[in-house]
Amino acid sequence: MRFLFFLRIEVNIVAEPNKQQIGDGGDNIGQAAHKTAEAAKQISKAAAEKAAVAGAEATSTAAGASVAAAAQGGQAAASVAAGTAAGGPVGAVLAAAWAMRHTLFKILVCICLVLVFFITAIVSLPSIVFNNIFHTDPDSIDYASGDIYEIMEELSGVVSGCVTNGYDAALAKVEKAIEDGGYDYELSMEALINHGYASATYDICYILAAYSASMEQRGTRKSNMEAKLNSVADKMFPVTYVEKEMERVIPLTYTTYSAGPVTVVTGKTQTGTINGVPQYRYTTGTHTYYTPSGEATTTVPVTRTAYQSVSVEVPVYAGSTVTGSRIETYYTASGTETLTPDTEMIKYIEATIGEFDQSVILKAFNIDPNAVYNQFNITYAEAIQNMANALKRTLYGTTVSGNIPSVTDEELLKILNSLNCSGARKALIQAAFSLVGKVPYFWGGKSAAGWNDEWNTPKLVSAAGSSSSGTIRPYGLDCSGFSDWVYKTALGETIGAGTTGQWANSTAISYGELKPGDLGFNDPAGSPNHVLMYVGKDYSGNDLWVHCSSGSGVVVNSPGYIKYYRRTNNIDLESNTVSGGSYGEALYTIQVDVTHYCACTKCCGSGATGTTASGKQVAVGMVAMSNHYPFGTQIMINGTMYTVEDRGGSGIENDTSRVDIYVPDHQQALRMGRYKTTATIYRLGR
Repeated sequence: MRFLFFLRIEVNIVAEPNKQQIGDGGDNIGQAAHKTAEAAKQISKAAAEKAAVAGAEATSTAAGASVAAAAQGGQAAASVAAGTAAGGPVGAVLAAAWAMRHTLFKILVCICLVLVFFITAIVSLPSIVFNNIFHTDPDSIDYASGDIYEIMEELSGVVSGCVTNGYDAALAKVEKAIEDGGYDYELSMEALINHGYASATYDICYILAAYSASMEQRGTRKSNMEAKLNSVADKMFPVTYVEKEMERVIPLTYTTYSAGPVTVVTGKTQTGTINGVPQYRYTTGTHTYYTPSGEATTTVPVTRTAYQSVSVEVPVYAGSTVTGSRIETYYTASGTETLTPDTEMIKYIEATIGEFDQSVILKAFNIDPNAVYNQFNITYAEAIQNMANALKRTLYGTTVSGNIPSVTDEELLKILNSLNCSGARKALIQAAFSLVGKVPYFWGGKSAAGWNDEWNTPKLVSAAGSSSSGTIRPYGLDCSGFSDWVYKTALGETIGAGTTGQWANSTAISYGELKPGDLGFNDPAGSPNHVLMYVGKDYSGNDLWVHCSSGSGVVVNSPGYIKYYRRTNNIDLESNTVSGGSYGEALYTIQVDVTHYCACTKCCGSGATGTTASGKQVAVGMVAMSNHYPFGTQIMINGTMYTVEDRGGSGIENDTSRVDIYVPDHQQALRMGRYKTTATIYRLGR
C-alpha cells in the first residue's frame, strides 16, 4: 500500500507543468511535504533500461504469459512486438495493455507495470537511500521515517563528517612533518598551499552509489559505510611538501633617548670640619644630558645619533640646601652609528594539501571499476555513475548543480572604489559584494544581518512554488532575501519580504535616475519577478547589477531583462554617515589577507597565556593586526564586526593588510585556513 500511494502521487506530480522560477518563495512547509513525493520522478532513462534488464525480465515474462493468454489474433501480438522494439519489457507491457480488451487482463498488466517500476527504482537507485523507503532488505533499515529528504540529509552529514576527518588527517600530516623536521611552524603554515579547505569537491551521490554497488544493493548500513570511509580518511586529501630555506631578519630592539636639563655640581670649597668630617660649600649649574626614554624595534638598518655614557656629580639636597653630592650616569651625543639587525637561516616546508581524491572512494569500498557489475553486463564504474545520476535526478531534477562565477576580490574592490556616490550607497554595494561568489541561490532563503554560518550547508527547500521545492540544496538566499540582507547589513534597514513587498516599499524612478543601491525588477508587482541591485557602469559603459541569481548564486553581471527601476522609501540613501546597524560610520574599505589563530603554543609561542597584547583575555570577535591599527579599531569582514585587540609576529607587523582572527580551537583555526576578501574599517582606536 505504501508503494502504490507513492506511485499515485508521482503520477499527479509528473502531470504538473515544469515552472522555471528566478524569483523568491514564501515558506510553505505543507506544500513542501507534498513535493517530497518526487523521490521516484527523476529515474533516468539510461538507468531504467539497464536496471530492467534482469529484474524486469522476470516481470515481463509473467506479463507475457498474460498477454499470450489474452491475445486475440495477430493484432495484439503485433502490438506487443512493436512495444518491445520501442521500449523493451516496459514497452511490451504498455503495448499489451493497449491491445487488451478484457478488464481482468488489463488489471493484470497494470500490476506487472507497477512491479516493473518497483524493480527499476530498487535496482537503479542506491539501496542505502531507498531501502529505507521500500524495505526490500528489512535487516538493513537505518531510519524509521522513510522520508527521502530526512534520509539524504542524515547520510550527507555522515559523509561530510568522514570527509572532514580526512581533511583533519591531512592537516595533522602537515603539522607532523613540521614537528618531525624541526621546521619553523609559522613560516610553514603561512606557506601552506591548501586546495582542500575552500571546497572539498566530493560527490555525495557518487559515494552513496559506490557503497551500494559494492554491497550489490544488499545489507547496506550507515555505520558500515561510515567505518569504511573513515578507514581511508588519511588518503582523502593527498599531502606533499618540499623543504625551503630563507634568511630571516632577527628584529633588533634598541634604546631610545631624550634630552633634558640636569643640575650638576660645578665646584666645591671646604669650609671646615665638624667632628673630623670635612664640610663643603657647593656651586651648581645646569647641563643638558640624555636619558633612556624607551625602546624601538627595527628589521632594517637604522642610522641614528650615538650615545656615550658619562658619570656626572649631582647635588644632594636637604630641603633647599645642598648637603652633599653623588655620582649618576647620563648620556651625551657622540656622533652617529648604524644599527643593523642580525639575520638567521630558517628552514620551513611548503606543503600542499591536494583536492579531495575521489578514487579513494573505490578503495574504501574495495571496488574494481572495470569489473562486471552483477548480471547487468556493465562495469562497476558505469553502474555507480548510473546510480549517482539517478539519485541526483531524483533529488535535484538534474545531474549537475549550478555554479557560482568566479570574480576576484581585487576586481570587486576596484569597482567599489570607482563609485562616485554617497557613503550610504557605497556601504550597500560593499555589503552586496561581500557575498559575491560565496553564497548560493536558495528558493525562499532569508537571513538576518551579517554572515550566516548555515550558508552552503545542505537544507530542505521548504518554500513552495519552485521546481526545487522539496529538494535538498546548499542553503543560501533568494533574490529578495539577498537585497533585504544587504540593506539590513549595511544600513540596519529592512525593505520588505519578497519581491512583492519590496516593490510596495519602493517608488518608481527613471533609468536616468539610477544610482548605486537602487532596485531593478523584470516584471511589475504580482507577476513572477526578480529583484536586482544597481551597482553602476563598468569601464565599457555597461550597467552592472549585483543579485542572487537562480543557478548561480550572488553574482555581478549585466542582464538585459530589467524593465522597471525603483528606489526604496523612507531611507536616506544620500547620507555620508552610515550607521551600519549599530556600528557607526564606515571610514573606508580595504583588501585584507585573513588568517586564523588560537591561544595555543603553536599559534602564539611557548609563552602563550591567553592574554592579548592589549591586556585583555582573548575572546571570539578579537583580531590581531599590525600596530598601524590602534587597539579598539573595528573592522567588518564578511558581515561580522571584529575588534583589534592583539598583535602578532613579523608576518603581521610588517603587513598592514593581514588580519588574524581568533578562534577558540586550534583545529578550527587550521580548517578555516587563509583567504583574501574586502573589509570595512568602522573605527580607528577606542
